[in-house]
Amino acid sequence: MKKYALITGGAKGLGKAIAIKFAKNNINIGIAARDEKALQHTSTLIKGLGVDCYAFKVDLNKQNEVQKLADDAFKNSKKWDILVNNAGYALKKPLLELNLEDWDYIQNVNLRSVFQLSKLMVPQMIENKGGKIINISSLGAFFGTSGMAAYGVSKAGLNQLTRTMAVEWGPFNIQTNAICPTIVMTDMGRSIWDTPENAKMKNNFLEKIPMGRFGEPEDVANLAYFLASEESDYINGQSIPLEGGKMAKP
Repeated sequence: MKKYALITGGAKGLGKAIAIKFAKNNINIGIAARDEKALQHTSTLIKGLGVDCYAFKVDLNKQNEVQKLADDAFKNSKKWDILVNNAGYALKKPLLELNLEDWDYIQNVNLRSVFQLSKLMVPQMIENKGGKIINISSLGAFFGTSGMAAYGVSKAGLNQLTRTMAVEWGPFNIQTNAICPTIVMTDMGRSIWDTPENAKMKNNFLEKIPMGRFGEPEDVANLAYFLASEESDYINGQSIPLEGGKMAKP
């Protein structure tokens, strides 16, 4: 029987790469995102790989839309084996320029929606005696990065939420882990780092990665697939750096 994976932010970037990796391994897919055109494009691509794909338009900043996403997901399949909380938003602003609206939006999308959606999806995992939750965090959860306070806080909170999910839901054979990538040049990554004002910081960051490159979406997708598979059944509650050796370099 094919498994089903629900992936937020699944129309572009990391989510799209994860969805394609899963689909190539015979997993049915649900992708959720705001961009309807991108949703339809990615959904068509995934269906071409021979699996089902359901596209859900959602704004994860809005609690009622998160609830609707879960409701719509269960209309299409009563069993979701894998939840990938990938959707995220980043904004580079110094603390003194960061307003409360920016702060709240980032926390809502990056952290609150993960709590809300997971809470809605997990009861059926418990009923079905197992599941996998993969939270896409960031290496920025471990460091202070100038201009990235709200984002870093949201991802540090996500790592702690991951640990608590693992403790509370592990007894039900649900493994919860977080992937913490270094900079990955998705559209969002390029919008932040491929700018003249951030060029120096970007180059300094790259010099600290022994492998000499930033991450690729496929790097994240490969690890996500492993964490979604039975081979990772005894890995639980971990926030896994994916950073080409950066943290090993003095």
